[in-house]
Amino acid sequence: MLQMNLNDLSADDLAALDAVCLDYEQKLRAGENVESETFVKAFVSRYPQTPSRELVGLLREELAAIEAEIKSTDSAGGSSISPPTPFQSKTSSADRSEIESHSRRDFPVDGTDVSHVGTGQTNQTSSGEIETQGVETHWAPSANSAGEDGLLGGRPVSQMDTGSGHLSSGKQDSSSLDGDGRNKQPVDVNPVHEGDHDTKSLRQRFSIGPFSVTAVLAKGGMGVVYRAADTRLDRPVAIKMLGFPHLAANDPRRVELVERFEREAKAVAALSHPNIVELFDVGVADGSPYAVMEFLSGMTLAEQLAAGPLTVKQTTDVGMQIASALATAHSSGVIHRDLKPQNVMLVDDASDGNLRIKLVDFGLSRVSDSDLRQGDSKKTRAGMILGTPGYMAPEQARGEAATEAADMFAFGCVLYESMYGSPAIVGETAADRLAFTLQGEIRYPENACEQSRIVCDVIRQCLQKDPVLRPSAADVTTKLRAYNIKQTREAAEAEIRAELGKTSVWESVTRRHALTTIAGGMLGGLLGALSYRSSANPMAKVQAIAVLTPRENSRNSSTVGDRVPLDARRIEDADILASSLVNEFSKIDGLAVRPYRPMVVDDSHSYVELGKELDVEVLIDGVFKQQRRGERFFWSFYWQVIDAKEGTVVAGNEFVIEQQQESSEGQFLARSTVAAEIAKQIGKNLQTTGQHSEDQPDPHSYGCLVKGRAYADIDSTMGLQNALACFLHAHQEDPRLSEPLAASAVTALHLAARSGMPKAAGYLKTATDNFTHAMELDPHSQDARLARAMYEWQAQYDYPLAGEIFEELRRENKYDWQIEHQSSLYFAAIDREMESLDAINRAARLNPMSLMVKIDRARLDWFFNYQTRAKRDVTRYFETTPKDYPARRYVIGLLLDMYEEEVRYDEAAELMGQPTDQTFDRQRYYALREELLEAFPYGPFGVELNRAIWQLRSGGAVDESLSSRLDEASALMFPLLLAKHPAFSQMKYSPSVAQILPIAT
Repeated sequence: MLQMNLNDLSADDLAALDAVCLDYEQKLRAGENVESETFVKAFVSRYPQTPSRELVGLLREELAAIEAEIKSTDSAGGSSISPPTPFQSKTSSADRSEIESHSRRDFPVDGTDVSHVGTGQTNQTSSGEIETQGVETHWAPSANSAGEDGLLGGRPVSQMDTGSGHLSSGKQDSSSLDGDGRNKQPVDVNPVHEGDHDTKSLRQRFSIGPFSVTAVLAKGGMGVVYRAADTRLDRPVAIKMLGFPHLAANDPRRVELVERFEREAKAVAALSHPNIVELFDVGVADGSPYAVMEFLSGMTLAEQLAAGPLTVKQTTDVGMQIASALATAHSSGVIHRDLKPQNVMLVDDASDGNLRIKLVDFGLSRVSDSDLRQGDSKKTRAGMILGTPGYMAPEQARGEAATEAADMFAFGCVLYESMYGSPAIVGETAADRLAFTLQGEIRYPENACEQSRIVCDVIRQCLQKDPVLRPSAADVTTKLRAYNIKQTREAAEAEIRAELGKTSVWESVTRRHALTTIAGGMLGGLLGALSYRSSANPMAKVQAIAVLTPRENSRNSSTVGDRVPLDARRIEDADILASSLVNEFSKIDGLAVRPYRPMVVDDSHSYVELGKELDVEVLIDGVFKQQRRGERFFWSFYWQVIDAKEGTVVAGNEFVIEQQQESSEGQFLARSTVAAEIAKQIGKNLQTTGQHSEDQPDPHSYGCLVKGRAYADIDSTMGLQNALACFLHAHQEDPRLSEPLAASAVTALHLAARSGMPKAAGYLKTATDNFTHAMELDPHSQDARLARAMYEWQAQYDYPLAGEIFEELRRENKYDWQIEHQSSLYFAAIDREMESLDAINRAARLNPMSLMVKIDRARLDWFFNYQTRAKRDVTRYFETTPKDYPARRYVIGLLLDMYEEEVRYDEAAELMGQPTDQTFDRQRYYALREELLEAFPYGPFGVELNRAIWQLRSGGAVDESLSSRLDEASALMFPLLLAKHPAFSQMKYSPSVAQILPIAT
């Protein structure tokens, strides 16, 4: 028969034993003459069912250990505190006596942990409450936080739990706790003062490896926490040592605990994050494991909240840091399990409003339950409750296995308390709070979301009782980081607007005529003809801009390729420069930037016309040139900000940089910094990629990235192919960057949708690999999340997950045409008509030059039975689009689709270039249509889907395997066509597609 130990106990068993042991210890320390067998008999009589012999034996062992500890310490000098070191053989009896004398000054005689450590005064009121004056809390791991579980971590000493610590849970009988979970008994607490210790003699007599112990910070029944000096690196550290006074050295239980401590230490040590307390070293001395961690000074979040709730900005800062730390831990399979304000350390002075935190006390953390089950089923115990009532998740309170979602519930509790100044889970006792967690409904203050809808939504989502509905730590980090950036930018913009309003900067800039004399050539004459508008009011309300193709001074102006995608043509420096500006301006929150297209304007009237066409307030134009002076090369850009409504230049200047060689390769990162100068002129604050002092991308990688951005036009399949090659090359140049990977994923999905097998499968693999890797590098990457949303509903048919991602992206980015475009297709597939049409209309406004967006708008109108409007628009596109425009064949394909649905075969044949004097019946028409299917596809749906439409329309044999073949062919537009295309009207009711389209359409 296997011997039972504490690790085998259920939550009920552990609580019952814990209550008996605490009662027994309190009576012994009070000097009462009690017998352990009396408590054993009382335990048996009170137990609902007769306890097992093993459970009773375990209780006897615990009671004997308590009695032995108290008797040994009393005989050593009357103190109820056991010697502070678990490996007594390392010190002489004289040494132990000296250390014990210090311990008696530093710790209460009732065995409770230290409440405050640091410099300052701590007084006890008549009611037994503790008053602290001028206390600086130092953080060190809790002596009991490892306990029988052998788990790593620490907590602020000022918030350590009370109790003997003999049992692994660290819990107390709820009757001994007040409403806040603190001990009701008066606590005699004396702060530890550095001057109270003969630190020199202590270092000489007691060391742990290279760490010289200078003070005892805390102790409990299972171990001691020391302050020590790292003699190698000359820094203070905190050392937690576990002791097992009731277990022999060769006891299997002791061996198991030591092994578990070492195993889980490795998991925690692998966590490297600026907001997680750092683990420096672990080891075993005389059979007792120890962990060496960083020593922190500051206060806990709980202490900070005692003064009142945080501001929205502070709540966002703290929440973002905690979520980021949890995301790192969760990605390594480590769950905190006891997140609460007491375990969040504020390590920076909060006087300036900026809070920096350290997440501490992984005392209840462990590798995920699923990982433990793979190794040893005994290491996970059903029914074991670990955590703090008031912060633990409902599933934890039920004794179920805690997952990452449990940490997110606790995170929601911490954020709630930080935001609103009161706990989310209420109750006078721990039992009350557990009951509320399981059955109560969290109440939110009236007008709770007035300050911040984003933070409020995060709190509500994290506090969902169903763990499946809670967001991940990575998702929360992304949301809060985006909101934090938005707050910072808005504050900076307000400061800039205020500053500009005090000066005549605009008058001084707009009156410069150097631009007209230096630029030369055609643009110089043009600028001379334009009038500068003098205005003291900055254009602070600009919401939409477009970047024109700058002219090179040595070349004449040309309109070749004007407003046409780059497609297959060689990209010029002017295109890369403009694309770089678009890329940088897109980082400005609240500014809609039109995607780049080659555009050249010759006069003031054309500026106004183009401004109307693009629906923008500002146009950016200019001329650049490269000059050589001896052995030195210079590049200059004469830029101008143009009011698109009036066609006037309102600002301009010269930007000059020196480059190392005549070639432009690798220079665009430095040139991108001009965007910050231009942004100031429209009242925006921008730190460009080239201005970042840290983590700058490789210049060549940046050049490849902006080339890809210029090519990545959905109106051109060849352009998308060139863009994909550029993005992949950019990643090869600098593997640290997530942006090229994320952009390549979106581009690869577009190409997969347009291709047939096996190319489609190859593009799909590239997309999934790259957006997955990009999200590992940057969890809040917009393009990576967009690619994932596209993949989830088009390839995996996970509509709910895709919907969540789209909702988040649309909330964060109001001016991204790709998000709106892809959202419109998704909404159409799930039959949300108004949302689909609204999104596609927004996409068309945000990218007014894209013919493919316009075609999709007409197609969605047709799908939702607005046939007249759809046919009118697509006919107009056919009549006005040049014949060599890359996407024109999709206009023809949509018209053919409409004609075929209406059985107008003669008109359809005429569209494909057949003589008008011929008559086409069904058979003859579809024979012709099959021959020209590649030249005029119904849409960008890929070979297999286009052929499936032809097959369904032509009356050919259609078997039940068609849906399976389309699914296996990576036909990404299959869900949309299945839901809305008239040719699939019968197939979508077939049982074979139930999994592909699991919603009613």
